[in-house]
Amino acid sequence: MSLHQLLPSSGAIFMFEAAARHLSFTAAGREFNVTQSAISHMISRLETHLGVRLFMRRPKGIELTEEGRILFHAVSNGFQQVEIALDELRERNGQSGIVTISVSSAFAMHWFMPRFDIFRTEFPEIDLRFQLIHGEPRGPFDSVDFGIHFNPHPSPDYQSWKLIDEIVVPVCSPGYLASHGGLDDCLDLSHHTFAHLTGPLRIPWHRFLVETGYPDGNGARRLVFSDYALLIQAAIKGQGIGLGWWHVVANELQHDGLVLAGDRVMQTGDSYYLVATSSRPMRKPAVIVREWLFAQMVGIRAQLDF
Repeated sequence: MSLHQLLPSSGAIFMFEAAARHLSFTAAGREFNVTQSAISHMISRLETHLGVRLFMRRPKGIELTEEGRILFHAVSNGFQQVEIALDELRERNGQSGIVTISVSSAFAMHWFMPRFDIFRTEFPEIDLRFQLIHGEPRGPFDSVDFGIHFNPHPSPDYQSWKLIDEIVVPVCSPGYLASHGGLDDCLDLSHHTFAHLTGPLRIPWHRFLVETGYPDGNGARRLVFSDYALLIQAAIKGQGIGLGWWHVVANELQHDGLVLAGDRVMQTGDSYYLVATSSRPMRKPAVIVREWLFAQMVGIRAQLDF
C-alpha cells in the first residue's frame, strides 16, 4: 500500500511532525498558520485512520504514546534526509549561500574571525562554515567548496590557485619586546623564551635561527604547545616569542597585538594555495569568497614591512 493511501491527507504527517516536535498543538498551528483546533482535528483524523492513539491529552499538555514515538522517530529521520537532499540540489544549482572552507584552526581563529564582521557586512547572503584542520593544512577536501593547502601536488583531481608565499617571522607582544628586547644584535638568546610546537615540524626554531643568522638559542626557555592557535595566543599574552606564519598573524601585526621580535624573515620559496575538487564546478558563492580572500591577502601584504 502506498504512503498516500495510509494517510487521511497529505498534510497530516507534516502536522503530526510539528505537533510531536513541539509537544503542542498550538505551536504546531502557528507553523501552519491555522488554529489549535485545526491541528487537533487533523491529528484525530490521523489516529482514527491508523487505528492507534499517537498522543495522550493531559490537562497540562500532550505527550507522545509509544506508537506516537515510533512514528515521530521515523518521520523526523525521513524529513531530515529530505532536507539534506534538498540542500544538495540547491548547492548543485548554485542556489545555496552556504560556503564551506577547509582551513587550519589557527588561520580561522587569528585571521578569519577578526574579519568576520567585515565579510558579513559585504556579503550578508553568504553563510560560512569551517572545516578545521589542526596542524599543517593538508588532507581531503571533497566535502568542502575549497580549502587552503600547503604546496599541493599537481593532480587532475583538483584545481588550485596560488594564494600567498610562505613567509615566517619571529613575533611577540609589545610588552615582551619592551621588557626582554628583540633578537637582532643579540649574541646570547638564553634570556628569551621560545614557544615551540610538539611533533616533527618543517620549520622548527633551530632551523629558523640558523637560516636567518641568529645565534642557536641554546639555553633559552621553552614553552611547548600541541596547537598552533594556542602558541600564537601565548605570544599575544607576552609569554614568549613564537614563529609566525605571516598569513596567520597578519591581523595581529596590523593591530599591534603582535610585533616583530626581529627584522630577519624566512622566505621558504613554498606557497599556500586555494584548492577545490575538479569533480564539480565551483558555485558562485564560493567564487565570491575565493576572490574576497585573494583581495584581502593582497591588501594585507602591501601594508606589512617585510
